[in-house]
Amino acid sequence: MLRAVALFILLAALSGCGGQSSLLRSWHAPEPVPPVQDLLVVGISTNEAAVRLWERIFVEEFAGRGVQASSAIQVTGFMPEPKKEVLQTAIRKTGATTVLITHILDKSSTTYTRPGYVRYVPSGFYNNLYGYYGHAYRAVYLPPQDVTRTTVILETNLYDARSGQLLWTAQTRSRDPKLLKTDFSKIAHLLLEDLSEKGLLSK
Repeated sequence: MLRAVALFILLAALSGCGGQSSLLRSWHAPEPVPPVQDLLVVGISTNEAAVRLWERIFVEEFAGRGVQASSAIQVTGFMPEPKKEVLQTAIRKTGATTVLITHILDKSSTTYTRPGYVRYVPSGFYNNLYGYYGHAYRAVYLPPQDVTRTTVILETNLYDARSGQLLWTAQTRSRDPKLLKTDFSKIAHLLLEDLSEKGLLSK
């Protein structure tokens, strides 16, 4: 019983440490730019599943803002190494006027040892008043744990499809991302909010 409780507490503590994302910095072109309307979403990675999920989430997020967005991988198939000709074909097929490209700018990992500590947890003696009173709390020792923290910095750029001009760029930092929908959705929300503040998305 105590081992099970200790394991539960440890997993809860570890799971609460990850999945944090923040916007580091952003920039947009000084000249006025009309809000994005037709967009091609491009994720660059060697992880096909991550690219598909990333692009799908962004297409959904933009659709929620009234923007017609297309996933590049749905048009070109998986492309680990970007090719200009393939991108041009995707732009032509989708009719996109802007292109949103995301790639990993930096990834680093650090490992540290979390000291052991004692936690007090309620016991299971709830069916008897005096049994509960005498065993209300028990000490559970959590041993030291090696914890690895991963930090990923993504760069996302918005380009004019016709001129190739950079319209907007942003960098986000994620700590311990799991490549799950919730992680990507958090990042997408941060980026779309910034695009909206910069006047590149209709509010």
